[in-house]
Amino acid sequence: MTRRRLRAAPWILAGGGFLLVEAVLMVWVDRPFTLWAATLPAGIKSLSHRLTLAGDSLYSLLPLGLGAIALMTARAQAEGVQRERLGRWLTMVAFVFLAVALSGLAVDAVKAVVGRPRPQVFLAEGDYLPQPFHMGFRYYSFPSGHANTLVALALSVGVLWPRGRLPLLLAALALATTRLWVGAHYPSDVVAGAVLAALTTSLLRDRFIRRGWLPAPDGVMVPAEESRQQS
Repeated sequence: MTRRRLRAAPWILAGGGFLLVEAVLMVWVDRPFTLWAATLPAGIKSLSHRLTLAGDSLYSLLPLGLGAIALMTARAQAEGVQRERLGRWLTMVAFVFLAVALSGLAVDAVKAVVGRPRPQVFLAEGDYLPQPFHMGFRYYSFPSGHANTLVALALSVGVLWPRGRLPLLLAALALATTRLWVGAHYPSDVVAGAVLAALTTSLLRDRFIRRGWLPAPDGVMVPAEESRQQS
């Protein structure tokens, strides 16, 4: 029991810290920041509208899905070492695809439950408080789907390419801020989307490692027999 509590302690602390940050942002930051962002020059907004497209999940899921299909087709016709190599590539592509897809599904579920008005609604009508289960684009502000996709993509690729993890994450976070400049989200939305992506990707990574589909952080693969026992 004590060991379980020790393992749960970091998650409890992280969850509490996240809720505190979100509360601070929602109460003291989101509204004044949105009013300020609405005054940004048109040039910044125009550039941000172009850059923010990088967070559209279609642009990552479509090529990843097509790549997975191509690898499955090639692997079915290959033999020996080549088949094994293609299998490893397929596993990696599937991991990144699932990280983005599952994170996106989690975001969509939270959006539907929370029903937070977008900044455009706040600026035009003054509505700011969540309206749970209020469906529609105008009430899908929390959390940010684009930020979620960008961070999930960066972290999942970073699992496969550890040296690139930090620059990929920094690039993802920089692109995620475009959701603020275009007036699509509040700061708390972007933070929540990024955190949800980190949580989903972390859980998926651990699942892949336990199943022996990806190496552990120390580079050791879980033996197939052990992975079956753990499942």
